[in-house]
Amino acid sequence: MCRNPLVALLAGPMLFIVAAGSAAEPYQKQEQRHGPASDWSVQLGALVLYKPEYEGAEDDEIRGFPLVDITWRERYFFNPRKGLGAYLWGRDAMKVGLSIGYAFGRDEDDSSDLDGLGDIDGGLTGNILFKQDIDDFTLDARFEQQITGEDTGFQIHLGLGYMVRYGKKIFFKPSLKASYASADYAEKYFSISPGQSFRSGLRVYDASAGFKSAGFNILSIYSINRHWGVQALAAYDRLLGDTADSPVVRDRNQYRAGLGVSYRF
Repeated sequence: MCRNPLVALLAGPMLFIVAAGSAAEPYQKQEQRHGPASDWSVQLGALVLYKPEYEGAEDDEIRGFPLVDITWRERYFFNPRKGLGAYLWGRDAMKVGLSIGYAFGRDEDDSSDLDGLGDIDGGLTGNILFKQDIDDFTLDARFEQQITGEDTGFQIHLGLGYMVRYGKKIFFKPSLKASYASADYAEKYFSISPGQSFRSGLRVYDASAGFKSAGFNILSIYSINRHWGVQALAAYDRLLGDTADSPVVRDRNQYRAGLGVSYRF
């Protein structure tokens, strides 16, 4: 389990808004249409998550986390999905940026199903971000490479979302998503070495690079007033290929749900 307070601060919101877009995005799109009230967009809050104990787990857990989402002039940002960074190039509705984030690794004591596999250390990640808005559609891609801690290779996350509004208070964003994992990532998280096999009782397994998962999620936001909002998320991922066939994976179907409340300054 995560014991670092700063990592805990980021871990919950990341799971909540990953591939669903920033929690501030509906407000930003609305301000693009009607003119921004401020250069700053700051949201703070708390949320409760229902999620798998680890990627591929059969058992789930419920945890509570803080929520943080800060942007300045829609260029500089800090949130768990993108990390801390900036869009360095933009043209029309297309943006390209860089950021520093955090990969949380995996602890053996996250689940009894991981006994004998050892810990995978987390660390800072370098990210390349791409975003393209086409009316209410958003296409985004994120290249994520861990740069400190263990060498876990890279992932590429793809998403396509559509913003739906009901009046001025209710926003829905259904999204399709997929993730590609490098050979190093697959080896660290889903392969079983002879030593791990001896300690855990799982068969030796060699996972290779490929698409790790695909799925969808729905982010919904209800704006109580100009400051307070309630957010909910339902998400599903289907593990694919060598990832799904790994002895570490006890359930190919991964479900997440979250409920949070935030205050927008």
